[in-house]
Amino acid sequence: MNLNYFRSRSFILSILIIIATVIISYAINSPYFTLTILIADIFIIMSIGWDFSSGTTNYINFGISFFFGIGALFTGFFFYSFNLSIPFLIIQAFFFGFISGFLITIATLRVRGVFFTLLSLLLPLIGTDFILAFWTVLKMPTIGYYGLPSLSNSLQVSLIYISLFLIIIIILIYTLYSTHIGLILRGIGDDEEAMLAQGINTFWYKVLIFSISMGIVGIAGSLYALSTTFAGIDTFGLEFLLFPMVIAIFGGKGKILGAVPAGYVIIILSQYLQLYVGQFTLILFAAFAIILFLLFPNGISRWFK
Repeated sequence: MNLNYFRSRSFILSILIIIATVIISYAINSPYFTLTILIADIFIIMSIGWDFSSGTTNYINFGISFFFGIGALFTGFFFYSFNLSIPFLIIQAFFFGFISGFLITIATLRVRGVFFTLLSLLLPLIGTDFILAFWTVLKMPTIGYYGLPSLSNSLQVSLIYISLFLIIIIILIYTLYSTHIGLILRGIGDDEEAMLAQGINTFWYKVLIFSISMGIVGIAGSLYALSTTFAGIDTFGLEFLLFPMVIAIFGGKGKILGAVPAGYVIIILSQYLQLYVGQFTLILFAAFAIILFLLFPNGISRWFK
């Protein structure tokens, strides 16, 4: 393990930024701002999970909203069916995200390039339809589960919990990134043919990392459900694919830690645009995103570092 990763300025600054957002939230004492930072943390968790697998290996996965929805919807199902406590609800979200990620990546990672991207989008779409049909047959509430337990009665305390989750996930991912596994992942992204020529079975490394990443996205879905106290079919929606990818690209694809400052910029912008301009949010957000990508074509990670 290379401990230099944890001594880097990027890593230390990322942790400090997360802590600073909590302190600023307490200082401002605005429920809307606190909720915005909380949602940003959840999207950053999703983005880091996506970037760790797709951004590092260059296998672009367009199906992450499916795993987010799995984490959220199954949180509602297991709470109302088995009355699981919050820690077990989060654990099951990772488990089902990991298992569904494993099954889908086994089928998709046999191909590369645009074919992988298409399959990574199509199979989760089919999976979403299957879940909806399954929920209907069992007469489950397809609209969603209301009244889920909250992480805390205080929004500020919930923000602290989710910020701690984000820090823990960053540490765990960076621990993997600094090992032999991380080296192979970067090798796959740089030149997979060279890795295969050296006798390294890259397939199972990719399956492992994509499964772990989708488990992390499942956790994000569970945290979202426990923060909003609602889990519905809308968690399979396009915004839960769009925002994490925009955050990862703006932060610098494959850079992981760039997602931290990028996530706060993107989500704060989108939330306050929604508050003040309503239906014009998407247009203005798209225009601003284009400007950002023109100014920072390689993301902000180089500047951030």
